[in-house]
Amino acid sequence: MSPIPLTYRIIFNYAEPLLATLGAIQAVIAPRDLLRLSLPSVPYSPALYPLFPQMCGAWLMFAFHDVVTLRIYQDVHIWKHILGATIFSDLGYTTGLVQFMGPAWFFNPLRWDGANAFTVVSTLLPLLAKIVFVLGPRDCKVIDDNIEY
Repeated sequence: MSPIPLTYRIIFNYAEPLLATLGAIQAVIAPRDLLRLSLPSVPYSPALYPLFPQMCGAWLMFAFHDVVTLRIYQDVHIWKHILGATIFSDLGYTTGLVQFMGPAWFFNPLRWDGANAFTVVSTLLPLLAKIVFVLGPRDCKVIDDNIEY
């Protein structure tokens, strides 16, 4: 039995890597659409294109760690270190969204359109799950198929 609760395994072994992989593909194949989804008032320029493969690389790295590393190592300490590292990236991305949208808009779901809702929710939910996991119990291990904290 895994010491990692099922909810976290679903989020970090399936949902987040799927979103990261789809975002990476979109960054390379359809950067205009990704920009329109993330920052709709910023006009696309070919000069911005080099940023999109960089985003693709980072998102694929996250997807790899979520799908491969976190599945191989069912160790709470390894999970906390990997997810803790990705919190910094998520905080940077979220800070950019808050700066772009403005706090009054970002924190008011009544003002969001579909693109804003998707971007904010798909960013904040995994970020909050990571924070809760990383700040959760310091140590847990499997003893006779029971999780002990």
